[in-house]
Amino acid sequence: MSETTLTKSNPIILYFNKLIRLFCLVGCLVFCLHFDALAQVKKAKKTKEKSEWTKDLWYGGGVNLGFSSDYYNGLQSNYFVFGISPMVGYKLNSVISVGPRISIDWTIAKFNDGFQSYKYNSVDYGLGVFARFKFLDNLFAHAEYSQLNETYTTGYIVNNELEKFRQWRAIALLGLGYTTNQIWSYEINVNYNFLEKDKSYRLPIIYRAGITYNF
Repeated sequence: MSETTLTKSNPIILYFNKLIRLFCLVGCLVFCLHFDALAQVKKAKKTKEKSEWTKDLWYGGGVNLGFSSDYYNGLQSNYFVFGISPMVGYKLNSVISVGPRISIDWTIAKFNDGFQSYKYNSVDYGLGVFARFKFLDNLFAHAEYSQLNETYTTGYIVNNELEKFRQWRAIALLGLGYTTNQIWSYEINVNYNFLEKDKSYRLPIIYRAGITYNF
């Protein structure tokens, strides 16, 4: 009698073969479930760590709108300015937060020398960092240092176009602000620019308004 015939005719051997297959199947299933459980725990841990970090972030921003009509270097000028200034803060504790702030401003203008009109378009931007100290629920102190890249015109006409140039300008602000202190809040603040030159045509006082989330 061959070994194959013996295995098929012996019920005990057949039973053990089935039992071994069952144990292998259960073992594979347990291994897969254990591996999946570890992956879920690891994913949940990462999600928890991420949520614990992001819950200390707050977001804000403002919109700038400006209109102006004046004389510049003997030219009649009309300006329209639109800008946005997003910011993100990280809460070091319940009162102090720090973060970056950027600003982008688009300027559309038209100059006239009494004979002909000249169009003027520019995009200015700024990069900076800030710190805030929140107190009395609705008040905060604001400190900021930013570098602004701005476009200027000399007022002279070159090849039938206004001559333009760009330059960096630094600002160092310190001021006070008011917030409605809700999850979505609006705020206003007044800042003084300590780097504004005495002979500058710009005022050293800067007014801002905007909205914040989770501040």
